[in-house]
Amino acid sequence: MATPTPVLTALAIYEAGKKAYEAYQGIVAFVSLGSHTPTPEEEILARLEMLHQDFVALQGRFDEVLEAVKQAVRVEQQAYVLNLRRDLDGLRGRARTAMDELNAWVADGRKDPLMRSNADNNSRLAANTLLEGDSYFYRPDPNAPESVFDHRLAYIAYVYVLTVRFGVIAGLNPQYREDRLAREELTRHAARLDWVFEHADQAIEPHTGGGPDDRGSYILGYQCVDHITGYDTGHTQLGWRPGGQAEYDDARAYYSDELRADMRVRVGLAKLMAFRDTVGYWAKDPRTPGWSSWMPVEVPDTMTSETSLSAASDRPGRTVLVWWDKGKAQVRATSYDSTATAPAWSPTVTISADHAVRQGPMPRALASGPGLITVLMQDKGSAVYATRTDAGRPTGWLAEPVKVSGDSTDVSFLGAATTPGFVVVMWRDNGAGTLMAAFQDAKGAWGAPQVAAPADAVSLGSDLAVACPSPGAVMAIWTMNEQTVHSVTYDPRAATWSAPARIAEFPGSDFPARIYAVGTGDGKVDVVWQGKFGATWNIHYDGGWSAPAEITPRHLTKWGSLYTIVPAVTGDRRLNLFWQGRDSRVQTIYRDPQQSTWSAPSRLGQPWWSYSELAAVSTAPGSVSLYRMDYGSEIGEVPKLQTCFYDPATPTAPARIADAQALVTRAQTLWNLPGPAREEANARAADAIAVAREVVALDPGYRATLAQWLVFPAGAYLMSSGHHDEAIARMQEALGLFDKLIGEQPGSEDLRYRKAWTLVNLAQALWGKPDHPQGTQRAIEATDLLRQLATRKPTYRPGLAQWLVFPAGTYLMGSGRHDEAIARMREALGLFDKLIGEQPGSEDLRYRKAWALVNLAQALWGKPDHPQGAQRAIEATDLLRQLATGNPGRYRGGLGDWLMFPTIPYLRQSGRRDDALKRAREAVDIFTALNATDPAVYGPKLAAAKKLVADIQAELESG
Repeated sequence: MATPTPVLTALAIYEAGKKAYEAYQGIVAFVSLGSHTPTPEEEILARLEMLHQDFVALQGRFDEVLEAVKQAVRVEQQAYVLNLRRDLDGLRGRARTAMDELNAWVADGRKDPLMRSNADNNSRLAANTLLEGDSYFYRPDPNAPESVFDHRLAYIAYVYVLTVRFGVIAGLNPQYREDRLAREELTRHAARLDWVFEHADQAIEPHTGGGPDDRGSYILGYQCVDHITGYDTGHTQLGWRPGGQAEYDDARAYYSDELRADMRVRVGLAKLMAFRDTVGYWAKDPRTPGWSSWMPVEVPDTMTSETSLSAASDRPGRTVLVWWDKGKAQVRATSYDSTATAPAWSPTVTISADHAVRQGPMPRALASGPGLITVLMQDKGSAVYATRTDAGRPTGWLAEPVKVSGDSTDVSFLGAATTPGFVVVMWRDNGAGTLMAAFQDAKGAWGAPQVAAPADAVSLGSDLAVACPSPGAVMAIWTMNEQTVHSVTYDPRAATWSAPARIAEFPGSDFPARIYAVGTGDGKVDVVWQGKFGATWNIHYDGGWSAPAEITPRHLTKWGSLYTIVPAVTGDRRLNLFWQGRDSRVQTIYRDPQQSTWSAPSRLGQPWWSYSELAAVSTAPGSVSLYRMDYGSEIGEVPKLQTCFYDPATPTAPARIADAQALVTRAQTLWNLPGPAREEANARAADAIAVAREVVALDPGYRATLAQWLVFPAGAYLMSSGHHDEAIARMQEALGLFDKLIGEQPGSEDLRYRKAWTLVNLAQALWGKPDHPQGTQRAIEATDLLRQLATRKPTYRPGLAQWLVFPAGTYLMGSGRHDEAIARMREALGLFDKLIGEQPGSEDLRYRKAWALVNLAQALWGKPDHPQGAQRAIEATDLLRQLATGNPGRYRGGLGDWLMFPTIPYLRQSGRRDDALKRAREAVDIFTALNATDPAVYGPKLAAAKKLVADIQAELESG
């Protein structure tokens, strides 16, 4: 039997969104890990090539979408559809061209700035065309003059070109989230995807009908149609159900939500929502708190549709996941440490015997302190067992679980809770009718079972929850006869349990199937349950119990379905509740400490094809992570673990300074590329400074790092780009920081050296502005400060000698202050002579002496002291000639340059033309040899040297 066309086109849209979503997530995962092996461009290009091949493989399905859209219009309107397809193919082709250009740029060693720029421009143009062009998302209406929304063809193209655009952005700047313009661009695309979703969602029309009778029953029928794809679920008629008008209205609302959610998955809108959420989250300013999108977790194991997850964290950044494996009826575990050098999920391990553990109640993981995670489970013989982490064993867990429920042979495992230092597990002994408890201490040892409530205080059908309101204290809360709520309390000081007490009565017939309890560690406990009409109810303990109250609107959940409410408390004592709503989306509310009201419900991500239990864990202050299994859709996807997390946007100072360091590294990489990439380098350096300033506001201990980056690369790159005022501002900011630090640490030589280094860079920025007087003054201050340091620490002498020549001596000479320039250059010459005496084999020191001589020659000439100027120039070239004899590849070109200036001009103008001619011929010989290997550089120099020889010869002949 052939698959109906609406189903085929819906699957094509689904697949296009899925492949783009996977590629986008792959790029995000690579960039967020900060890996540089392979390089960002190479890894991202590989992801984009995979996307391209996936789309090529799906082309047959895309052609079916084209045919479906053609069939939706009149024959004379089909030319419009074909032209639309042609234009969209052109945009995909432009995006493909951007990929090819980026690939060619990388393959050519990143040398061609035009190729890099073209990749950026072509990817931007392709994506922005669909960002701005509404007409691409409409087709002619065969029955009306207006166009009708139909996103199918444009959506396929848009997710492709947008993913390519993101790949180019991230490839050219892996730290793009620190770039405001990149964030704004991606935010516009997230808004565009939301626009597409809203218009497409309006075409989904659920139908419900029926009504109540006068005998206390109602009947309901339902159907759902997507008017864009033509997908129709067909009509379904339910039998008569007990209830009146209120129950009928709730059932209609439930099926309307469920039908829409189901259709969103079938026609690919759920993938569009996931793609939108991904683009939106990764376009978010990292300083703005918010929920991430759902993303796949690469756990090294297979999880099935029967997987029951539980999660715990024993220290910041570490998550332990445990689950029941249906195939072997065992419990397995894996862990993830986000603080590791290379974060990855650990190999999974078995932490129970094979074919021994029940699926329900699902295993519970609890953390009671650093390095101690306990997992509780019930075996097939009904006994309660526990295992825990054990760093001394190869698996990291006990060799086998231990029985904690004593000799009882018929127990109902009801609940567990933890506070720092202990774990409590509670169960009903069905033989004796008593409520029992056992405690695990801080070392992981279990005590003997003890009675928490006498016989028949807890009935066989009771649902029980356990919570710890404060360290050492325990509350057990349970239902009785589906009408009342009771509790007992454990007092850690007296080591006794209170008598059972009734704490609440369910209002009317709004009693729950299950209750959930959680303590926030500050003496408070909350009990929650799902009400009859889809609301969440709550009673709160703070020295006494409150009356039951609805804390969410109605019609959020399906009454009667055992959908779990998962509580999670973050480090700031915010209490979060999570559940899967009747719209198949995860929903959440929270209440902050010291607050009596709950937040409005929020929906996290897209609807899911099927129900899955949630696991929640807080691994950092203010943050909470969720995990669930995604069983795909009707096209038979492999189940995959998914996660999302609340980002409180409060990263630690070390984490943010690492982000800034990555930006600095990127700026340096860009600076070393040819062409316009240098302005990008300035932008990345500015991003690094912005992040470093944030860090300093949190932790002043990073002020020296900020000051250093203000000078280099930020100030130095701005200066070299001609942005002198900005460079000066940054260097002056750095100078102020170093002055404050020196005031706090007056004995720090390193800080005083960094101040001198800042002054010498500031001198160059001021000179280039040009502000020659201030530039000269700062250079003098730099050398004065470094001279003080060199007096106490001779290792500073080489730097002092260099700065005395440049910039101090050079700027004094340029300002006409020749005597001061000469004095500093002679001081430098004396330092180099001493250093050469200490290190006679140092080629570098001999070169620096020659360099000081050639600069001194120019200062003397300008004084004017021409004889001494010419003599120093001769000495400089004589010394460099010796070096060039031993290392011609390094020094021969420089010798030729110094012969051409200042040596030959000074000799010629001093009347020593024979000496000048001899050196001019030497320059010709040098440049002739060098021209043979690099004519572009040395050809003009050779021509100038030959002309100089001819000119001097002419002067000699005429004179």
